[in-house]
Amino acid sequence: MLGAVHWTEQLIRWPFSVIFGNGGGRAMPNPEFKPDVSGTQLRDEFEEARARHAAVHTLDRDGVDTVLSYTRATPAARATFDLGPVKEDLRTTLLDMSDLELDALGRAGLSAIRKFVEGRDHGVFGVRTFVPGEPVKVAVLEPPKPMTVQEQMFWRVKSRADKTGNQFKMPG
Repeated sequence: MLGAVHWTEQLIRWPFSVIFGNGGGRAMPNPEFKPDVSGTQLRDEFEEARARHAAVHTLDRDGVDTVLSYTRATPAARATFDLGPVKEDLRTTLLDMSDLELDALGRAGLSAIRKFVEGRDHGVFGVRTFVPGEPVKVAVLEPPKPMTVQEQMFWRVKSRADKTGNQFKMPG
């Protein structure tokens, strides 16, 4: 009985051993492959390709990456940040913006920053719309002296609203 099982098993394996080989002397030998590139050369080539690919995304033609980096930097790092790649009126606007505006713009994302740089409506709440070629308004720093307490409070609210953005303007 054991011989019959062994003979049946060999009969079933025979077509597969002819096609794929059974590792014995009659089967076709496996092809030899000797790579001409070492593992370290392959890794270096991969790292170079990765660096080239990453460099494509950091092309900063219109200053979007610079504005993104500036808005996401800490307030201490912004003081030493190089804003050379951006236009002069955009640079003036960025330097005039409050920390709250810069933080909101930095959290907004790449498309909103691109719209901000282009001077289009970006839809970020609390951030003024940059208009290329238009001078930046500077808030009045000293209130007029003869004011009542209510007028001083109104003046403070109005000056803060003027400083943070155009959408907070109050009539008057």
